[in-house]
Amino acid sequence: MIILYFLIIYLMSQSIASGTISFILRKKVYLFYNFISIWLMFSIFSFVFIIQDIALLCTITVVYLLSLTMYYIHEFRGTNVNFSDILSIGTAKEVASGYSYRLKPVFIVFFILIVAQYAISIKNIRIILNSFDFDFIKILQFNLIRLIIIFFIYFVLRMKISSCDFDYSLNAGENEGYFYNFVSSIPIFHKSIWKNKTNDIKNITSLLINPIDTNSSHILSNIDNRVVPHIIVVMNESFGSVQNFVKTNEPVTPYYNGLKGLIKGNLYVNTFGGGTANTEFEFLTGMTIGNYEYPVMPYNNFVKRDKYSLARYFKSLDYKTLAMHPYTATNYNRDKVYKRFGFDELIFYDEFKHKKYVRNYISDESFYKEVIDRYEIAKSNNEKLFLFGITMQNHSGYKKFDGQCIKTDLHINSSKDSIDSYLSLMKISDDSLNVLFDYFKKENEQVIILFFGDHNASFGNDINKYIYDDNIEYECTRQYITPFFIYDNKNDYDKFIDGISANFLSIELLKCANLPFDSLHNIIDEIYEQYPIYNYHKRKSALDNKLSRIPIDKYIKLERDYLS
Repeated sequence: MIILYFLIIYLMSQSIASGTISFILRKKVYLFYNFISIWLMFSIFSFVFIIQDIALLCTITVVYLLSLTMYYIHEFRGTNVNFSDILSIGTAKEVASGYSYRLKPVFIVFFILIVAQYAISIKNIRIILNSFDFDFIKILQFNLIRLIIIFFIYFVLRMKISSCDFDYSLNAGENEGYFYNFVSSIPIFHKSIWKNKTNDIKNITSLLINPIDTNSSHILSNIDNRVVPHIIVVMNESFGSVQNFVKTNEPVTPYYNGLKGLIKGNLYVNTFGGGTANTEFEFLTGMTIGNYEYPVMPYNNFVKRDKYSLARYFKSLDYKTLAMHPYTATNYNRDKVYKRFGFDELIFYDEFKHKKYVRNYISDESFYKEVIDRYEIAKSNNEKLFLFGITMQNHSGYKKFDGQCIKTDLHINSSKDSIDSYLSLMKISDDSLNVLFDYFKKENEQVIILFFGDHNASFGNDINKYIYDDNIEYECTRQYITPFFIYDNKNDYDKFIDGISANFLSIELLKCANLPFDSLHNIIDEIYEQYPIYNYHKRKSALDNKLSRIPIDKYIKLERDYLS
C-alpha cells in the first residue's frame, strides 16, 4: 500500500511542477530515483513523528507545496528550484508581487485528493492514539534503522549516477524528475568538487586579502592621474538577447546596435531568468560557480567574512570604490557582502536622489543620472572612481504597463503580453544609454564604462523553448548569452569578442584600462587565453584537456580556499 502512495506522490510532484499530467521521464531509470527520494523524505518524517499516517501527511503536504513552488519559479524565472533557493526566500518575497499567478486544473485535482487523504489519515491517527496499542521504542528503532538504510541507498545511488554532473538544464524535470532534481541539489549528496589540488600557490589567504603584488601596489602615486581612468561598471537587469530571436514592429535596441568604436561581444552567464547575484559574484571575484557540482548562491552560502573582489583591487590602487543598486539593501545580502568585498560606500534605494519610475522600479535613466552625480563628486574630490552598479528597471514580472511600445508577431497568447512588455522595457533601456554617452563623451578625464546584462528574461516554459531554441544539453542553449560592451571616452576600439564568461570579464576591463594584473588575474588570464568560456557551459571540455589542467588546478584550489 505504501508503495502505491509513493507512486501517487511522484505523479503529483511531476504533474504539478510541470503544470500538466506527467509521469514518464526521458531517462526512465530516474523513475526509481524519484521513488527513493520520496521514500527518504517519508522515512525522515516517520522517525520524527513515529506514526506512519502523520509521516505520510507531512510527505504529501511538503511535496505538494514544493511542487507548486517549482511550477511558479519555473514559469517566472525559467529555471528549476534547487536547495540553494531556500536561502534566497527573502529576496523572492521582495519581488513576488510583480508576477501574475495562474491556477492550473491539476493543482485543484491533487488538492482535493490531499484533503480526502487528510480525512482518512486523521481518522486513523485518532484510532491509534486512543488505543495506545503500540510499542513506542520498537517503532522508533524500526524507523531509525529504515531511515539509515534508505539514506545510505540514496547516497550510494546518487554518487554512482552523478558524482560530478548535476543536471542544470531547463529540461531537468522532464529528464530525471523535478523532485529528484531538487533533492539531488542538496550538498550532502555530492563529493567534494575540490578533488584536484596543487601546492604551486603559496600564501593563498594572503593573496586573496592583499591581491596586488608589492611591486605594483599604490601605482597612482607613481603615475600621472590623467592617464589612470575612472571605471564605471553597469550590470543591467535582464538586458538580454530576446530581440534577436523575434520580429517586432520597430527596432528594440537601435542605440546599442549603432554604437561604434568600442569593444562588444557575447557574455556567457550561468543564470537565466533570475539569480542576478551569481553573475555579479563571478564578475567581482573572478571565481565561477561553474566549479561546483551542485547549485550554489555564494552571497548566501559563502561570503561570511572579508573576501577578495575588484573593490579591493581598485582600493589598493587608491581608487574610491562605490557599489550602488536602486533596491533594498538586504536583497541577496548585498549590504553585508559589499562591505566584505571592501567597497568604501554603498548606495541603495533610500540614498538615490533621482527617482523617476518605470513600473514600480527606478528607471535606467535615473540610475545613470545618479552615476553621473557620484562621478562628479569623486572628480571634485580629486579621486579616481571605481563604481559598480546594478539597475532594476527591467526586473521580471512583465505585466502590461503604460508606455509600452513594442509589439511582436508571436501568436502565443499566454505569453505575448509579457514579451511585448519586456521588449518595451528593453527599448526604454536602450534609449536611456544616451544619458551616459552624451555626458561622458564630453568629459576631459578618461572614463571607461563596462556594460553587460546579468541574464536573459524568462516568459514561461513553452515560450522559452520557442524563443531560445531550447535544447536538452545545457551548453547548447542560447538563453545564457547576453550582450556587453566596453567604452573608452578617450580611445576608439573595433573589437568583437564572440564568447567570454562573466568570471573573465574583468580581464578585458583591466587590459582596456591598461592597469596591472594582480596574482589572481595572472592565473585566470592563463585559462582565459585557452578557454574564454569557463563555467557550466564549457567546464567539462576544459577539464578533459590535460594540457590545460595546471592553470585550472591552480584556479580550483584558489576558489576552494576563497570559499572555505
